[in-house]
Amino acid sequence: MNAYTFHRIIFRICRFFAVPFLRMKFRYTYDQLPDMKGPYLLLANHNTDFDPLFVGAACPTQIYFVATEKILRMGFLTTLVMSLFRPIIHYKGKTGISSVKEILHKLKEGKNVALFPEGNRSFNGLTGEFVPATGKMAKRSGAALITYRLHGGYFTSPRWGAGLRRGRMRGEIANIYTPEMLKSMSEAEVNEAIRRDLQMDAYAEQEKEPVPYEGSDLALGLESTLFACPECDRISALHSSGNTLSCKQCGFSAEYDVYGYLTDRSEKKHTITELDAKQKQLIKELALLPSGQLLFHDSVTVETIGGSHEVVSREALELSAYPDRLEIGDRKLPFESITGMAINQRNLLIIHCADESHLELSGPISFSALKYLYLYQSTGKTNE
Repeated sequence: MNAYTFHRIIFRICRFFAVPFLRMKFRYTYDQLPDMKGPYLLLANHNTDFDPLFVGAACPTQIYFVATEKILRMGFLTTLVMSLFRPIIHYKGKTGISSVKEILHKLKEGKNVALFPEGNRSFNGLTGEFVPATGKMAKRSGAALITYRLHGGYFTSPRWGAGLRRGRMRGEIANIYTPEMLKSMSEAEVNEAIRRDLQMDAYAEQEKEPVPYEGSDLALGLESTLFACPECDRISALHSSGNTLSCKQCGFSAEYDVYGYLTDRSEKKHTITELDAKQKQLIKELALLPSGQLLFHDSVTVETIGGSHEVVSREALELSAYPDRLEIGDRKLPFESITGMAINQRNLLIIHCADESHLELSGPISFSALKYLYLYQSTGKTNE
């Protein structure tokens, strides 16, 4: 039995058990993909760690997923996942040339591939940006392109949250583009089609059709995403407990409800989308301050990752942000020396440096890696 036949059998077995689990656990309903001839590249929006299962449930035939490099440092689980599913590995915060080559290779061999082009779960309820090379890759592949929308994931499993919430989820085919259709489109037109098909606004959907997402400690961990107080703009002053988010400095307090809204003491409702836009603008303004101004800092655990994906060192250090650089302990990292930055899971900050070093910084549930990413992005840096 060759590897591909083995992967097809494993996929069918997993799908057999996953579909009833997803229906029961998440009240998941979905559009099943047609049994297409020839390979296809499937692109979907991304909000939960279960998204590969949601997409896989809709696929009648085996499909290879793109996964982050973090999966290579999970011990026995790494061995299990790699042997059973053989995902395509992508390094977060880097351009992904090697992963693009492997995606194209798989498609040329006639195999199907699924990719979450944002590369990240949404922090604010909006579908994130993706690299422009996505459209080029889809055209070059010679395969069909399927865009697939997942509804309800943002409130089911908030990226900042401490647990799952029970509400409703749905998978929907947005569009199917044949190879002939892709050939007639420019790369920019393909990118625009992908952006249009996958663009989601979680709160706009709630406005149209409110769905309660019930659970416990609904606000716990919210300060890892909302790092700036909505009233006083103080950074790192917010604290979550149960269903409440409050500021230790000015006394701001708001309750997070089952529909995903924060209601403050004046009965004004806020969305995380709105508050995130406000704090992102605040970071842009802070980035204009003199270079010697300390903007914010955190105590973190820093892991240096080696070339074979192993942890070379682990240290408890102070991470400090300035308008033109980060400082990690005694090490100064001017933003021009950082070649890529990303966040994995809730708040694992990944930094790739010009000297080829790969750092991963983590903190407690309240640690906000997002403010460091926004500062880096405010300098005009991208991972494209």
